[in-house]
Amino acid sequence: MYAPTITGFADRAAAEAIAIRRSPLGFFVGAMLAGTYIGIAMILAISTAAGLPAGVRPLVMGSTFGLGLVLTVFAGGELFTGYVMYLGFGLMRRTVSWADAALLIVVVWVGNLVGALLLSALFIAGGGGQVFANAATMFNAYAAHKVEVDGLALLCRAILCNWLVCLAIWASARVTGDAAKCIVMAWILLAFVAAGFEHSVANMTALTLGLFSPGETIALPGVLHNLAFVTLGNIIGALVFVVAAYGIAARTDAPVVSA
Repeated sequence: MYAPTITGFADRAAAEAIAIRRSPLGFFVGAMLAGTYIGIAMILAISTAAGLPAGVRPLVMGSTFGLGLVLTVFAGGELFTGYVMYLGFGLMRRTVSWADAALLIVVVWVGNLVGALLLSALFIAGGGGQVFANAATMFNAYAAHKVEVDGLALLCRAILCNWLVCLAIWASARVTGDAAKCIVMAWILLAFVAAGFEHSVANMTALTLGLFSPGETIALPGVLHNLAFVTLGNIIGALVFVVAAYGIAARTDAPVVSA
């Protein structure tokens, strides 16, 4: 029941280890694209929620953020949070080495960050849209909350976040049809955004915008504090609650009988 999905992700990890050796630049650009796609979804979510009552904002943000993962999966891109799961299963099945896994995860994280910074720079140069227009009433408080939360809370929220993000990827791999995949991913991502969990790549864009937001802005040390704890939590969430959990659950699968 579970083994075929695990095998598919382990094979994906092996393919990516080959891809980065074939073209490091091409792979890095793919990671940048994923950073921009998640950032676009973050900007969309904040823009659509900016003028709404506080009680409605989480649902609206959650309903729109799924665009980021849909773009990453269907347009193509290398996303850090999903890569933790791929590489975890790759290490479990020994389709990648520890050196390959370390290289891939670092390059993907940095590529996502560069993509997020590029998107933020373009958005800021364009005036900041509804994000900056409503900064005093919504966005500044949203960004400030992310940097003021203590490390343990960020860690736990990040664990819960990537548990759900990886479940969205896992579940979409187990259904057929593009429409079904989109619905599954968007529905699961609604849960993590509406619940206020923390996604490292989404925060790369949100917090960069917060640094340059008009009025009360956040400071770089707070951004680094957030990204450090959220990145670690995202790694734990994927490895413990998806990779390890389904690795154990897969022991219930019937053994393959050779002909």
